[in-house]
Amino acid sequence: MKAQKYENVEFVINHAGDDGIKLSLVWRKGGLYLSLSGLFLTDGSTWYELPVKDLENISVVSDEPLKLRLKIPSLDIMVSGQRAERLLALRHFLLPSISDDNGSDKLKSLLRFRALGIKESEMLSKLLDVETQKVEDLTGIAREKGLLDNDGRVTDMGRTFIMPGDE
Repeated sequence: MKAQKYENVEFVINHAGDDGIKLSLVWRKGGLYLSLSGLFLTDGSTWYELPVKDLENISVVSDEPLKLRLKIPSLDIMVSGQRAERLLALRHFLLPSISDDNGSDKLKSLLRFRALGIKESEMLSKLLDVETQKVEDLTGIAREKGLLDNDGRVTDMGRTFIMPGDE
């Protein structure tokens, strides 16, 4: 394993068992490392591997100080660092990698609803049957891909994406 140190962080790992019992580690100071296979957290003595392919969600839960929440099956990891911009960059880098079998379908559905004028995150969350954070993530991805403009309107590229036969 060859991993590159990305940032000094504080982190906590919560484990949710099948019986609903949550085990929490205390906040630890350590480092966040990146490798080809995933993310690694270490407190200096123990290494915790977070495979990118297993990521279900990555969201911002606090702005001051910035805290990211990474969800992996049965694990809930909170990460905080001194340089918020590095953690936000990591989040934007990882968002397209989040495993979602029908992510493209959800993105198309989001764009179709936006084209109809539905823009409220809570309403879109209900229509798409996803959490509000997932709507925000999909909206960010759509903007990054040029499918939505800064005002949230579907672009020409977005219309081509949702109706490819009309080119």
